Amino acid sequence: MSTARNSENKVRLFIGERIEHISDREVLATVCDVLEKGTEWAYIFANFNVNGRQVDVAVFSATITLVIEAKGYTQPIKGGVNGSWTQIGSYGSRKLRNGYTQALDAKNALRDAISELFGALSGYPNALLAIVPAIPSGSSLPLSDFKVATGGLDAIAVALRAMSGSLLSKEQCQALAAHLNLERVSGRDAAIHETVLLSERIVSSYESAFLEFHRPTGTLLVEDQYHLDDKLISASMILEMVLSSQSALLIRGPSGCGKSLLSARIATECIQVGVLPIHIQGKDFEGKLQKIIDVELRLLGTSVRDLLRASRFLVRHIVLFLDGYNECPEPLRMTLTRSLQAFSLRYGAGIVITSQGTLARQELLPVEAILVSPPQLALKLQLAKLNQEDENFTNCQALLEIALSGLEAELIGQAAASLPAGASTFVLFDTVARMRLGNFATSGIRALSGFAEELISQTAFSMSIREFDRFCDATNVTNMTRDAVLKSRLVLQRGDRLSFSHEMFFYAFMAESVVRIACKDSERVQAFLRSPRFHGSKALILGAMEDDSTLRDILEKTTDRDILESCVRGECGETAGSIMKVKLDVLLAEMIAEASELRFLLNDEGWFGCSIEAGVSRSTLSKFEVFLPAIGWFLMQGVYLEQIMAACRVMDGKIAEANRDLYKEARDKNVPLRHATFGQAYVFDHKIALSRLVSFIHSGGLRHTQGRELGDALNKSWNEASTYSEFYVLLGITRFTEQASWAASCVLDLLERLKSLPYHLQLAAVDFCAHLRNVDDAVKAKMIAVLKDSANKLGLFMNSIILDALKGLGGLDDEEENYRTVVLEEIESVFSESGPQADTEAWNIFSRQFDHPHESIYWEEVNNLASDQKRQFLFKALKGASTDYVSFVGILIHQLADFGDPAVSEAIEPWLRLPAKRYVIPQDTVEVFFAAHEAMGILGLPLPATVASSIDIDETVRACGELAYWACRLSHRELESSPQTLGARTTLLAYSASASAGALWSSTSRMLSSDSARTHVAKSYPNTALAVCRDALINRGVQKTYHEHGLRNDLACIASFSIQVIGQFGGTDDLQYLRSICDDEGLGHAALDAIRKIEERVRYRK
Repeated sequence: MSTARNSENKVRLFIGERIEHISDREVLATVCDVLEKGTEWAYIFANFNVNGRQVDVAVFSATITLVIEAKGYTQPIKGGVNGSWTQIGSYGSRKLRNGYTQALDAKNALRDAISELFGALSGYPNALLAIVPAIPSGSSLPLSDFKVATGGLDAIAVALRAMSGSLLSKEQCQALAAHLNLERVSGRDAAIHETVLLSERIVSSYESAFLEFHRPTGTLLVEDQYHLDDKLISASMILEMVLSSQSALLIRGPSGCGKSLLSARIATECIQVGVLPIHIQGKDFEGKLQKIIDVELRLLGTSVRDLLRASRFLVRHIVLFLDGYNECPEPLRMTLTRSLQAFSLRYGAGIVITSQGTLARQELLPVEAILVSPPQLALKLQLAKLNQEDENFTNCQALLEIALSGLEAELIGQAAASLPAGASTFVLFDTVARMRLGNFATSGIRALSGFAEELISQTAFSMSIREFDRFCDATNVTNMTRDAVLKSRLVLQRGDRLSFSHEMFFYAFMAESVVRIACKDSERVQAFLRSPRFHGSKALILGAMEDDSTLRDILEKTTDRDILESCVRGECGETAGSIMKVKLDVLLAEMIAEASELRFLLNDEGWFGCSIEAGVSRSTLSKFEVFLPAIGWFLMQGVYLEQIMAACRVMDGKIAEANRDLYKEARDKNVPLRHATFGQAYVFDHKIALSRLVSFIHSGGLRHTQGRELGDALNKSWNEASTYSEFYVLLGITRFTEQASWAASCVLDLLERLKSLPYHLQLAAVDFCAHLRNVDDAVKAKMIAVLKDSANKLGLFMNSIILDALKGLGGLDDEEENYRTVVLEEIESVFSESGPQADTEAWNIFSRQFDHPHESIYWEEVNNLASDQKRQFLFKALKGASTDYVSFVGILIHQLADFGDPAVSEAIEPWLRLPAKRYVIPQDTVEVFFAAHEAMGILGLPLPATVASSIDIDETVRACGELAYWACRLSHRELESSPQTLGARTTLLAYSASASAGALWSSTSRMLSSDSARTHVAKSYPNTALAVCRDALINRGVQKTYHEHGLRNDLACIASFSIQVIGQFGGTDDLQYLRSICDDEGLGHAALDAIRKIEERVRYRK
């Protein structure tokens, strides 16, 4: 038990040396017993020297200072206050030191030491000669007097109740202990037993070193709130979870949001409550967890063996903190998860992990996930240490609003005094770099931009210290500049390799190098912007451009959505933002003009045969879609709502005109004109600019945090809206904002006339209700009543949307428990009947757990079934599952296999057939195929014989299924050497130039697996997958996919997947080819990411 752990204990024990004599131990134990039963504070000093005198025990409290001399006499003693004493035994007598004198001398020596340290004190300490266990019968000793009391162990309690002089305060006791160089221990066991004392010394030394290293990091954390499920919690609540949770804690969030600071804070606070933290880095993991723990502990002055042994002796709980799980090389992440699980089980340790994403094989380690969001403006102001009264606040406010991480906010604060108004993100990083480089700013920035350029040219993310020295020589970087760069913390040395300390600094100096190379040549700058090598630097490059004409030329020609959005966000500086604002003003004016010139036609094209014919061709709108994210950002700031509402009014006029002019023709053609024109205008037409914008809004394009002005702008627009078009757009913008609850009364007005609305406005109005929270109870009640009245009146699909909305509003809560009876009767009928119909009903019940208004009731009752009943139910459900709708079949197969009953194979085997090549959601069929193979492997059953196909992609998918099967039967180390897998591996290698990578790609993606951890064939067979993907990448133009009519560019997806596999499992031999495709616009980004992973895995290996 550590010093820190007992900082609040009322009785504190200090020793000079471990207590060895039995009499001293028994006296100490009695003193501790008496004092611990009391309520007052006390200090105990034991077995120490003061001014040349040995003191057995001294006690300090608010009422007494007592010195105890302990003696272990077992035979009669004779003596007085003077002279030596005599012990009389059966075979004679022997001389002993005078115990009375020893007690008196010890008392006086202690008083002298106290006076020397604190000055003259009133009175003297008391003294007790304590004979253990009692004064032997036949003894003749001095009677107790005002100088020294004499007695057995029973006299100790009496002595401690007395009062004395020379009293000390708690602070003086602490100072005296430090003056005498006494050691604080947790209790009598540590004072008596050497093993416990040594353990305490190990732990105390470790805790001091741990706090010295990690406390400065933890103190940097600015208090925030964190998300646990749907609750907000504080850092102190996370500490409570660390102490009490049976699961590991996963602290997730984006880069720079403070995860590491939170981890360090919690770890240091663990020590205050008696828990031993161990803090390690995910990036250091190379396959053996104990190795990185031992390296870390040795840096803190101990070892894994010693600390774990000490924790067992002291009964101290251990919590292992792993910071940066996502920085662990990807191929090792599953091993890391398993290692954490093993460490937790073996040592009963808690686990706390920080990561940007989820864990590999997360089912191995049950976790509670705590989400850390990017900092909000208030927190960013704290991190930047700015407030509105600061003279530089205005300069920094815009930068803080666009800062995406705590790191950027801190940098803004550091650079605040010298940042110009409207500064770009590049200027921020440049300013910080200049601050860190000091007098070497000019030469240092030249060197660092050259360093970035060298890394880019090598397509590398680090270089050896030797390469760096040669680079400095070749570019005339002086030793003084070189030293300034290394001390600036802008670059970081790990092992013998140098890289930028943060990727944002790398991107910033890449941008600086581009500006220096391009020399205001806009064509060259655009070439850089198109290159995947500069993907992370695009906004920074524009922010570094200070020539307005060059910047304007670039922005006139670029169609890069990310760049355009970065400009309006202010990341590229004030000038770029102004240029973009003017451009968007023109576009929106053109959008309104375009809407005023269009007309609707009934020509058997479009939805219900309704289409739109545009008027004059407007070339300025030809690339309108690339500006949608930029317009969306402005919308969330409350800008452009008026223009969009104006466009909607124009469009609504055109719709009304068409509904009037085309009425007779529509009636003859049986076209629901009111629905057709509205749907074509806002959902199905992809040529008209307004149609594209509204579709973007309703499809989730508005992903930004709302700005301060949005609320007022929305309120104004809702109050002034009068047309269906305006309402439709406002529903899309408002539904996920803070104004949603305010707008509920307006939406209620729409619901009350729901039947008269165009179909897509009906959908939007009802769907809006499903997401509402914190609605006025009266409004909510009216919404529920209107929706219930509309149920079963607007068609089957609309009815399901209404039920979802009612559920979201709580309108089904009263019915839910009543519906439980229906569910129980349905389940009962499944068990009471047999045959295909009962099996089909079982499948229907199973699927309703995921897609039904009362799905929670279905889930509860299915999972309330007794084990044997549930197995029987799942067996019947799988037999009755429909091949037309297989979305939940994979989950069903996994759940059934978990029972471990081979008899269920009868229901699983039909799903081992190759999946359908044409299906609404193709991946669902693949999920089921692999789930069935894994289930057979889990159950240990043989796969049925199959007939070979002449179609290569069929054979490779079948081979992947077989490999997934064996991955569930064999140990991981056997998979690529076992004769059982040889045939399937040979098949994949035989078709590696055409069909194998596509099959592997199909095996890796997943939709709805029961635990989100379906076997990843490429991970289970890395060498085979690597060989296949190398070949596929070279022959990427002729690769095949299993499904017909895929929704994506399958060839590009397979190539990207192949690059990912190479990055995950490849080595330095792959770097040359990866570098050769880094400038490919489609694959370059994936290639760069793969290079980074290979470098981290291979070049940093110790």
